[in-house]
Amino acid sequence: MVVAHISDLHVRRRGTLLHHIPHVAGPLRRTLATIQALPERPACILATGDLTENGTHAEYLRLRGLLDACDLPVYLLAGNHDDRDALRAAFPDHRYLHRGERAVQFTVEWDRLRIVAIDSSEPPYRQGYLGADGLAWLARTLSDRPGTPTIVALHHPPFPTGVRAFDRLPFEGRDAFARIVRAHPNVGRIVSGHVHQTLCREWAGTIAVTAPSTAPTLVLPPRGALRWEPGGFLLHRLAGSAIETERVRIASEPAEPVAIGA
Repeated sequence: MVVAHISDLHVRRRGTLLHHIPHVAGPLRRTLATIQALPERPACILATGDLTENGTHAEYLRLRGLLDACDLPVYLLAGNHDDRDALRAAFPDHRYLHRGERAVQFTVEWDRLRIVAIDSSEPPYRQGYLGADGLAWLARTLSDRPGTPTIVALHHPPFPTGVRAFDRLPFEGRDAFARIVRAHPNVGRIVSGHVHQTLCREWAGTIAVTAPSTAPTLVLPPRGALRWEPGGFLLHRLAGSAIETERVRIASEPAEPVAIGA
């Protein structure tokens, strides 16, 4: 059983640029086509936030048009570039988006695997925020099926990334989040985005991993020059009771998956 994980789509209105990139829609189309053509068909696509650049209605409608060409179920999380109200208005048929009064948090349930998605995007905390209500919901939800391998999804990585631009402000609620995760050993992965690169860390008794952006990815090292790399996505595969993760780059030619955790 496989979950395809995309992040940081940053869809904009047609004809506008993202950081001097003329096209973000093309790489997203190629990503979706690659996912749909995988030999092992994913159970769903999980998108962990920054779905659009400015959170406008027009951007979400364009995103909707891109995703409607995909015949897999797609689950959307909000990031710090998103607007919850505009997201919900553009996707009224995505019922999981409408279960909470404010936060976008939900579960996706199968017999042998589940996804628990929690909303870490709360203005003005651009570095990530989990408050008491969200953490209490997470603890209750993880306790519902303590024997089921679980992926916890959010936009912001809870661990320090080593990149000053992302680490200069702390993730609010990180310590309480870690205590909840440690108390639930069935959490096999914490998956997120935000940094536009694949990072993998041991954290809170499990493995936390970030997905690359679907668009060409801007590399932000602690020091040195910026550079561009092809975008891509992750595959999270249930293997027995464990969860394994692979990275796939979307380049001009097909890329081989790269194992990053077991």
